[in-house]
Amino acid sequence: MILARISRAIREQNWFAVVLEFIIVISGVVIGFQVTEWRAEQRAISDETDIIARLHRDIESVGEGRWDWAAERASTRDLLITASAKLFGDSEDDLTRAECNAITQSHVFNSPSLALPILAELESTGELDLISNSDIREAITRNFLANAWSSEMDIALNHEVFNLSARHSQYFDFVLPDEPEGWNPIFDGSARCDTAGMRRDPRFLNELADNISKSLFFVTAVLDGPNDSFTALHEAVDAELGESHSDAVSP
Repeated sequence: MILARISRAIREQNWFAVVLEFIIVISGVVIGFQVTEWRAEQRAISDETDIIARLHRDIESVGEGRWDWAAERASTRDLLITASAKLFGDSEDDLTRAECNAITQSHVFNSPSLALPILAELESTGELDLISNSDIREAITRNFLANAWSSEMDIALNHEVFNLSARHSQYFDFVLPDEPEGWNPIFDGSARCDTAGMRRDPRFLNELADNISKSLFFVTAVLDGPNDSFTALHEAVDAELGESHSDAVSP
């Protein structure tokens, strides 16, 4: 239709009409591009809003068990340090029950995952660029780095572990509680230790030293690093959504 009018105007040498038709055509193309770009921008904004909402849901789905476990592992590390002062130093004091039970758990290096499904999905599809908020993007990057380092350390720490109560059973007794239903000897404080026997056994002490060293790295690299980056990401997402929490999301 437009081409026909332009052809007729050229034949009639109606240059005003030719110019006018060209202006109409060009304006239509420009407006069409602008509408398309606007729609793309609106779709991107909508996609980003949906992504951040999903990210927030994934973050909040991480249960309190993660933070409780991190606190328990940190407590075990601290007890191992106090136990080492008695076993490697000049102290003649016996291990406390808490220190004894920390030794029975000293080979446990695992933690609930902080992986977020939405981030794994965006990474696999290359759509992380849909998130324009610079604070969230920076927090996501730190989260990826912390989790990658944590995963590497977790593998390294579990390459060789010493289950001391199994390897040196002569130094451990497990006391059955009065109500044994659901009894978990390693984690419920049932162990009793032969402190004097442990002090005289170099092999036991060397393996304990290895576990203590790994425990320090475990808390720092496998737990604290991801926990801190996760908390920072949660705060960045909350800020974008205008959310606030009465209780902090932290271990």
